[in-house]
Amino acid sequence: MREYGVMARCLLTGRVHRGPAIKQLTGRLAAMYAPSEVFLLNYAHHGIGLALSWFRCQWPERDEVIVPAYICPSVPQSVRALGLKVRCVPVGDDLNLTTEGVRQAIGPKTLAVIAPHMYGCPAPIEALEALCRDFGVCLVDDAAQVVGERVAGRLLGTFGDVGVISFAQSKAIVTGIRGSGAVLLVNRPAWHDQAERAFSALPVASKRFWPWVDFLWNYVGAQYTGTSGYYFKRLMQLAGIPAAKHLGAMCISNLEAAVALTQLERWPCIKADRTRVLDVYRNHWPAINSLELPQYQQGRFLARMVVRLPPWVDATFIQHYLINEGIETRQPYPRVPEDSDSGLDRLRSCLICLPLASNLNPTDISEICTILVRAISAYPKLPFSEGANDFWRYGNQK
Repeated sequence: MREYGVMARCLLTGRVHRGPAIKQLTGRLAAMYAPSEVFLLNYAHHGIGLALSWFRCQWPERDEVIVPAYICPSVPQSVRALGLKVRCVPVGDDLNLTTEGVRQAIGPKTLAVIAPHMYGCPAPIEALEALCRDFGVCLVDDAAQVVGERVAGRLLGTFGDVGVISFAQSKAIVTGIRGSGAVLLVNRPAWHDQAERAFSALPVASKRFWPWVDFLWNYVGAQYTGTSGYYFKRLMQLAGIPAAKHLGAMCISNLEAAVALTQLERWPCIKADRTRVLDVYRNHWPAINSLELPQYQQGRFLARMVVRLPPWVDATFIQHYLINEGIETRQPYPRVPEDSDSGLDRLRSCLICLPLASNLNPTDISEICTILVRAISAYPKLPFSEGANDFWRYGNQK
């Protein structure tokens, strides 16, 4: 209710785009992430693009950027937009870069490495920082999906040359969609002047009202509005009305900064609720041991509940089954065009994301797991194996 309250205050006072919350949020994050410098903007991928442009000015002869083969499409798009080449590196079992994979990919043309902590699962960022330092390569610590998590006593986002955090949906702090806010952390004093010049030139936030309405309708109010937002967008497409485009780089809006401030204040509660739900899921897993939770670790915050299905089960079939049963799922990120690793395609075909709302209770999670088992049992290519018997037994017990 406090978040709704600050939204209403911003609307009623006319402080949607400009206002004091931007400065307050900057100060709060600066104290939290010190000695890194904090700059607020609308999209995390714009922050990555700005940093890469600074790196390229310093080393114009380098034009390759290493990214994991499994990554949000906006990141490689930002690399290509600068005329740079994307170099994909295979990921490990936890969907993150591996130090050895990056070591083999680094060459004389390598400008930077972008290392996301996929869905909040920490990448080997300390080793990657040392590796990039040894090779004289820049490092972007992509902490878009996490806030306040530490590795080796340091906050994720503060490793390497720069880091980013996002406030969009499916992240730790969520203030909206389509340019709802992000943080660029400048971790090296060498980039201070470039950052100051770039951010002093950013325009003030604009056109934030309708994305805010869209967010409340299609995400916050989904349990009440159902799929009405989807059908409304389909009608707009049929009427020839173009979909909203991503805006260029600009400052964060006051409204979304105010929401981020409120969520930061209750972040310990948000994390506790999320990890509780993850632990309840994990407690159900011994009975369905043919499934893997590749990123789960007790006490770890995750932005998504990723499940790896057996290799003989197609995730698309399972996803459709769950949707028909009223269970929301998410598909993995699509393939990066520059990626030629067929093994990752096989991995994608086995991944699904289960609901991870903080208000899920043990009964809800038990029902979700039961339906998941039923879905796998219904898969037409289910073999007669010990794994299959595990699924049947679990389903019958429930």
